[in-house]
Amino acid sequence: MFSLDRPRDHDLHTIADFFEVLCLVSLDRVAGTDYLRDFIQDNRGDSSFTLSDGELEDVLNQVQWRRQAFQDWYPFSLIQNDRVLQAEEDLSNNQIWYVFLLLCGNLPLLTRRELYKPLTDAFEQVSVQVLTLLWPDTGQATTFGKNTTTFTGTKWERLNSLGKKIGGQPTLTENDFRNGDNGDGGIDIAAWLPLDDHESRNSIAVLGQCACSRSDWPAKQFEISMMRLRNCLLPSAPWIEMLFTPILFRDSQGTWAVPTQVASVTLFDRLRILNAIRNGGGMAGFQMPGSVADALEYRLDVV
Repeated sequence: MFSLDRPRDHDLHTIADFFEVLCLVSLDRVAGTDYLRDFIQDNRGDSSFTLSDGELEDVLNQVQWRRQAFQDWYPFSLIQNDRVLQAEEDLSNNQIWYVFLLLCGNLPLLTRRELYKPLTDAFEQVSVQVLTLLWPDTGQATTFGKNTTTFTGTKWERLNSLGKKIGGQPTLTENDFRNGDNGDGGIDIAAWLPLDDHESRNSIAVLGQCACSRSDWPAKQFEISMMRLRNCLLPSAPWIEMLFTPILFRDSQGTWAVPTQVASVTLFDRLRILNAIRNGGGMAGFQMPGSVADALEYRLDVV
């Protein structure tokens, strides 16, 4: 199920994620920093990926911050003078939520691409439900880009309908798009809040994107930007731009790992998503993808 060779970049949060996955799938669910470095050395293939002593110390600091930030939702602990990572053998439901987002944020570590879609589809549903937990009951949050959406018709018809819901006055026709373009316009999630029964303009709305890819999520912030979509939706007031990602884009103090990569969006990363679920009292009815249970049962072969 897993193809573990090396972290995909040298960002601290990426290395810490790899450390956590390696710990989860090790035979005894224990992994120290020496094991982490030796494992990468033995499995990195043609890559020259190496970890310095300083980076290993930083990874331990990152884990310490994660333990504090996620509290009992965090499925790992540090043992042996805080230098060895250990995963719980029997995880709580809350800790399984953490593992689910850990997998969604590390799809390249899975062996087969067909494992991706159940996780990304489930992540989009979680993102919609998180927004619903935060959104007033008098409003509505929904997917826009999937078959589960309530919006039907051609692309231009769906965008016209959405634009009116969020207080715009779009007048799109089939001539505004290329032949065969049946996409979603880059919009994964939408929400709106009617403020009275007579006028829909100048109200409150959200357009959102879901992004699991470490390399692609910064660019996806702009797919729901006012600058990109204004001519399509003709809004009467700016919408709130949101991006949902399972990646934990943090340094060891809990601030953004690389602040200049975060645009002027409301960003929900792993921590904010789990905080919303915790504060909202859970997410009844959500079905975890089977690959999460498979991942928890998987163990690396003894070498």
